[in-house]
Amino acid sequence: MESDVSRPLPVPKPRPFPIVGATPGPRCGQTLTAVAGPDGDLSKARLILFGGATALEGSSGKGVDVPVSPGPSASGIRLAGATNEVHIFDIRSGKWEKITPQGEPPSPRAAHAAAAVGNMVVIQGGIGPAGLATEDLHVLDFTDPERPRWHR
Repeated sequence: MESDVSRPLPVPKPRPFPIVGATPGPRCGQTLTAVAGPDGDLSKARLILFGGATALEGSSGKGVDVPVSPGPSASGIRLAGATNEVHIFDIRSGKWEKITPQGEPPSPRAAHAAAAVGNMVVIQGGIGPAGLATEDLHVLDFTDPERPRWHR
């Protein structure tokens, strides 16, 4: 059976989305969590990026292996450069903003879990410079959007 290539595709083509401000930069193992705006307003939701690894150690893919100490790894590659940075992406404006919440932040980590609960982000576990971060739970509270705060 022949296909009609002149028919329009069922999915619209992607369109460029302008990004304003400095982006968080390349990383892996981070979380990106949607949080409602003030008073639970979903039209003012923001994306909260937390943590991640900004470098990899291990197999270079060029026939030269970088020594890797024992620890969390996959196929000879290990996460490195773990961070505890927090960035906010405003979906409506396309603007990234790096913030420093009040309170004691979690240790730098990647491969952690995050969940939105109202206007808060709950962070648990992950892998950091000291190994697994298994016994901690941190809450990033956006109840006051002008002064986000870490709670433990």
